Amino acid sequence: MKEYFLKKIKIQGPITVSDYMSDCLLAPKFGYYNKKNVIGAKGDFITSPEISQIFGELIGLSFVDYWYKSKKPKSPILVDIGGGNGTMMKDALRATEQVDKILIDKIKPIFIESSETLIKKQKNNIPKSQSFSDINKIPNGFLMIYANEFFDALPIHQFSKVNNNWHERLIDINSNNDLQFIYDKNPSPYEAILPEYLKNNEIIEFSPATINIISSIIKKILDQGGIFLIIDYALNKADVFGSLQAVKDHKYINPLSAPGKSDLSSKVNFNLIVKIAKELNANVHGPIKQKKFLKNLGIDMRCKQLIKRNPHKEKTILNDYYRLTSDKEMGNLFEVIAITSNKQLEPAGFNNG
Repeated sequence: MKEYFLKKIKIQGPITVSDYMSDCLLAPKFGYYNKKNVIGAKGDFITSPEISQIFGELIGLSFVDYWYKSKKPKSPILVDIGGGNGTMMKDALRATEQVDKILIDKIKPIFIESSETLIKKQKNNIPKSQSFSDINKIPNGFLMIYANEFFDALPIHQFSKVNNNWHERLIDINSNNDLQFIYDKNPSPYEAILPEYLKNNEIIEFSPATINIISSIIKKILDQGGIFLIIDYALNKADVFGSLQAVKDHKYINPLSAPGKSDLSSKVNFNLIVKIAKELNANVHGPIKQKKFLKNLGIDMRCKQLIKRNPHKEKTILNDYYRLTSDKEMGNLFEVIAITSNKQLEPAGFNNG
């Protein structure tokens, strides 16, 4: 895919980081997410649902709890945004069935997905599921929506301050015919709409797609009732690439070194999500660290149950638990936030959060 970018840049000039991410991840023939096995132990990276069944089970049960607290509204809809292989939905529905066989018949499972490869895998895992590429196609009903490691994959624009103006970071070709970062010589027209509180940073990352999707979902939640759960890499401190990162064979590499062959992502600004939700008069719970969220949901007890039933797998179960909750692994890197329509109800997992 490098040749594709070299040709594109030679024809039209330097491209934005946003355009680069979009093509790398979703181009029809060469896009990363249209390859066969990108998620899981055999792929380049592994998500929490692929590490342990417990993750999806706990999320599913937390939604059952919220449905009960909401007095069992009609037409419950479970929506997975960017559902990967469909593993998390499968685990969530299995746990739901174990506690309420009536609810499992009522729930309508929906994936929001644009990769044809992943849509096929999701359909295999959840035969009765529907898939849409547009969140506006989600039907009306009581919405239980989650996005696990979704917003980190949305394209971002990056800006740096030069002589008191913000200039957009672009991607060009260097003298060795390799891709390189540069900055636009002219101040960016985005400067007028960049959030003021971000302008203290050395590098600003701005994702119009994230803002649009989150705003649309929150409006739908407020209209129909329900809960929107977001679990993702949290933005703390950016490095030389901003928070843009690339993963190949479970290792971090230069984001420009293997276009289309590595997973590109950026860390998610939870402060921005909170601001959007509050501006729309939605109710915000969190953000809290994934470790605390999972412990509040009972991951310790669930691990003990699994070990008791599968003593020969104790080492694997404990290792998976460590990866999900350790400060050195996902426990501290990931944060969780819930956005709800009901001011009185507190979602499971956010107690003392």
